[in-house]
Amino acid sequence: MQTATIQVTDVLDSYLEQWQQEPVLFVQDTMGVDPTLHQNQLLNSVAHKPRTAVKSGHGTGKSSGAAMAIWWKLVCFPYARVPVTAPTAHQLEDILWAELSKWGKKLEPHFRDQFDIKSKKVVNRANPDDWFAVGRTARRGESDALQGFHDDNLMFVVDEAFGVHEKNFEPVKGALTQAGNSILIMGNPTDLTGYAAKAFKKNRARWNCLTFNSEDSPLVSAEYVEEMEAEYGRNSDIFKVRVQGEFPRAAFNQLIAHNLADAARGKFMRPEMYQHAAKLLGVDVARFGDDRSVITKRQGLLTHPQQKFYGIDTMTLAGHVAHEITTWKPDATFVDVGGMGAGVVDRLRQLGHEVIEVNFGDVATDENKYHNKRSEIWGEMMAWLKAGGSIPDDDDLVDDLVGPLYAHDSKQRLALERKRDMKKRGLASPDCGDSLAVTFAEKVSPKSWRGDAQPKVDYDPLQGLPDSETSGMDYNPI
Repeated sequence: MQTATIQVTDVLDSYLEQWQQEPVLFVQDTMGVDPTLHQNQLLNSVAHKPRTAVKSGHGTGKSSGAAMAIWWKLVCFPYARVPVTAPTAHQLEDILWAELSKWGKKLEPHFRDQFDIKSKKVVNRANPDDWFAVGRTARRGESDALQGFHDDNLMFVVDEAFGVHEKNFEPVKGALTQAGNSILIMGNPTDLTGYAAKAFKKNRARWNCLTFNSEDSPLVSAEYVEEMEAEYGRNSDIFKVRVQGEFPRAAFNQLIAHNLADAARGKFMRPEMYQHAAKLLGVDVARFGDDRSVITKRQGLLTHPQQKFYGIDTMTLAGHVAHEITTWKPDATFVDVGGMGAGVVDRLRQLGHEVIEVNFGDVATDENKYHNKRSEIWGEMMAWLKAGGSIPDDDDLVDDLVGPLYAHDSKQRLALERKRDMKKRGLASPDCGDSLAVTFAEKVSPKSWRGDAQPKVDYDPLQGLPDSETSGMDYNPI
């Protein structure tokens, strides 16, 4: 009997090298189940890609797939370490850890007996300090959940990653530079900003991105899909997120929706669509070391590629702005005067240039509608985008435009989210967005129209567009 047992264990161990490359086969051989198509995709991605991102509808078995992947890592790779986190204790302990325990009990006894399953940790009995999976709740704004893990054979697992603050991911970046280390993030795509959202957008080239539609899962009943469609409608954001695993068009309090920014991104503009409009120069001046100073040129519906500067002083920035004034000859130059902006304004005026100061905290022109000037110029910019405005094909600018949220103050006026509050959410200061927004601080007509040269008819920046392109537009983008 002992000889037979030794032969069985030797045979099982001989498969380890093959299972390292074929996690689906590992699950079939050691747990006696066939993973679903979605779980197949997850397992194969984790085995062969350093970064896997999954956005999913409800009930597709992503947590079960993650548990299978964790056991694959622990069994097939000696001294593996698997840090696991989620934004809430409920998600970590009641869902993911429960799945880990369930699938651990299905393991072939030879492997199951090598590990102890505890409330927040799975350890190899022979090497409990060096070979384990551990669960830690990701506390908002802190980075300790995934901190302190180094060495080879690391696999980070983040469930409901769209609810995890970007700062929690900071320790992962260095660890992923080592060969053999990887990360799996997954969740319901409820948030359009943050680390997980960027994996599907700005950083997509670095990630293997998977989408699990509940309609395609054998684990989801047809009745659930039908009920969601009947209650919310197939084109609703709730159906997109909870069933199809797709991003919503906009967060409930997001000022500029992704689809609006994406529609403007890289849009081709014929000269007759903007050449008669005033040329406007906008400058946002960096306040802190990690912020950018940005120069934007806009003419009517057209926005030119932005100039971005890191770590330059106000005199140097003023020199760049003066160069643009001299060469591009804008009809108006707007400078954010808050923080360090006053120094740029003073220098430009010393050089003989006219500058319009924009103070974000000032009273709005339409003070019954907007909380302050910054809220107003962002509101005007949003209206301009809806009217057909175009922006460069620039990830930084798109991220900035869709980043700020809004609320209403005690007078029911629109109030844009403050920069410091955005930073608390893990987002960068929207310097590129502010640089474009300041060009909406005042309405400006071209210099050639001023005085006797001004035409007798009102200027229409959409002149020359076919009726089909201007229908429904009643907003003057300048």
